[in-house]
Amino acid sequence: MAKRLALIIALIFFFGLQGCTCCAYFNHAWNMEEAYGQAADLREARQDSILSDSISGSGAESGLYDRVVEKGSRIIERFPKNERQVSKSVFMMAESFRHKSEWRNAIEKYDELERYFPQYDSMPKAEYERAFCFYKSNEYAMARFLTEHILESGEKHEYYLPALELMSILQEREGLSGDAIASLEAVLATNFGTPLTRARARMRLAGLYYEQKNYEKAREHYLNKELSVLPVSERYKAQSTAIECLLAMNEANGLAAANEYKALADSVVFKDKRNLSLVRQGEILLSINDKRGVDILRGVAYEKLRSEIASRAFFGIGDFRQKGHEYPNAISLYDSSYQSRPMSSWGKESYNRKIALSRLLSLKDTAAALQKENKPFFSQEFQIAELFLFKLSETDSALALLAKMDSTLEDPALKARVAYARAFIYDEFKRDTSNAYPIYRNIIENFPQTNYAKQAQANMGLQVSIKTEEDLARDSFLKAEEAWLSAQKIPVENIDEIEAAYQKAIILYDSVITDFPETQTALQAMYVKGYILAEEIGNPDSARVFWGKLAKDHNRTIWGRAANEKLRGKLSMDFSDVTRLRKRVEQSENSVKQQSDKYWQEMEQRKNELSLPPKVADDEILRNDYNTLYDFK
Repeated sequence: MAKRLALIIALIFFFGLQGCTCCAYFNHAWNMEEAYGQAADLREARQDSILSDSISGSGAESGLYDRVVEKGSRIIERFPKNERQVSKSVFMMAESFRHKSEWRNAIEKYDELERYFPQYDSMPKAEYERAFCFYKSNEYAMARFLTEHILESGEKHEYYLPALELMSILQEREGLSGDAIASLEAVLATNFGTPLTRARARMRLAGLYYEQKNYEKAREHYLNKELSVLPVSERYKAQSTAIECLLAMNEANGLAAANEYKALADSVVFKDKRNLSLVRQGEILLSINDKRGVDILRGVAYEKLRSEIASRAFFGIGDFRQKGHEYPNAISLYDSSYQSRPMSSWGKESYNRKIALSRLLSLKDTAAALQKENKPFFSQEFQIAELFLFKLSETDSALALLAKMDSTLEDPALKARVAYARAFIYDEFKRDTSNAYPIYRNIIENFPQTNYAKQAQANMGLQVSIKTEEDLARDSFLKAEEAWLSAQKIPVENIDEIEAAYQKAIILYDSVITDFPETQTALQAMYVKGYILAEEIGNPDSARVFWGKLAKDHNRTIWGRAANEKLRGKLSMDFSDVTRLRKRVEQSENSVKQQSDKYWQEMEQRKNELSLPPKVADDEILRNDYNTLYDFK
């Protein structure tokens, strides 16, 4: 009672000195701080992230931050000369906007704080949080600039270590994995952060090492004891990725990796992930040709029938049987995988594998029948190689079949095609240039003037010097075209010279047609020759002969269709032309009608707006979005 009486007397004395204005000031300030404190309590209750503010509040928490902004705005508006309380209000408003993930508003308030109150006691925090808000706004360059400014202050800056962590994120975003690793290593070398914060930072560091294929360092961090505070799902991810690192370091570690997955499966902590661990153990055993993996996968599949894990298990056994060329058995297993969970990724891939294997067996039967009849079966074998490569993920099987075909084929065109396919698989799929480049050189030497040789030079990074039939035809066509253009420039009075020039051009076009008859350029030369005869020399009958041959024999090419148009004449029309014309007219009419309707709708809307009564301003409306830079000085 004595304390309450003293407080009442003090308040009465204070109000007597300050007047009634102080009552409003005290009300706004107290409510702002009370709302901010309550919101902070709610935020801390659900906070769980690397950076302390990466999860925005909602519901009651968001409403409390709105109240902070509202009350802070009133203080700034009504008591601008109270520098201590105004600076505190600006800071709390900035923090509230940040916690609500309204990054731009938060940045404006942090800027306001630095501009007018650079000596504010929480300015180091404001500098860091402003950089963080720029990062969340995807303005990485500005975030990096502000973070570097903090780091330049050195360890004396209160937020030096958080800034290092933020810099690592920015460096990772910019593809500077090495710099990001260095920043995280510097943070983890100190005692900075809570155990959960350090655990998440170490997970990020392990992930960066894994992306760089530094599997030894990645495994070291994934197995660090600091990760023990993470949730079970994240700890399982760390443990399983550590095993994958062991496997990636050396294929000889396959048995050890399988045993580690067995330990995960037997662990009580990860009992919910038991089947996943067993499946991965079985897959690794099968990859080292240990048939114990079949029993493990089959056990999981029949324990969890009609599930995604069963689909994966059946797929793993099917893949093992396929690689052993037990195709009928593999088809049956792929079908079981598909039936277990058709819409899963394993079910979809199993369905594709099943179809591809069925197609492969059919092609093998067809090729065998053609071989007995001494008929060519190149197409079937090449399709089988494509199935191995693109549908069945059996690169080595595709290479073996192509090598066999290369040794038996006699047709140069087919040999070039098969050789290029082999070289391309080594180059693009296996990244083995030691085997690819000798085949490329063999193609260049033995199959010159082919597209395969030309592409082989390009794939090896050499200057493309080989010219195909099409390239040579194009060179000859350009010479003929040059002669035609020269003939057009001769004055009209030099009749004899003009005639000789056109004859020369026609002879050159004829050379393209006769020397390179299988090229598209030869068809273009025929069309142009007809045009010269019809339009330049005045011999339309001869032109129609050339155009007629083009339209008849090459009607699917662009030059055959162009020749057909010339033969039809400009005034001739068929039913398709009339249909197109009618459709164009109909579209035009619809467009005019739509524009007209839109115009009259807009006119009617403007007319209605002009007839509305003017708005009457209220005496005073207290708004909750006061957010303006105020010249406090």
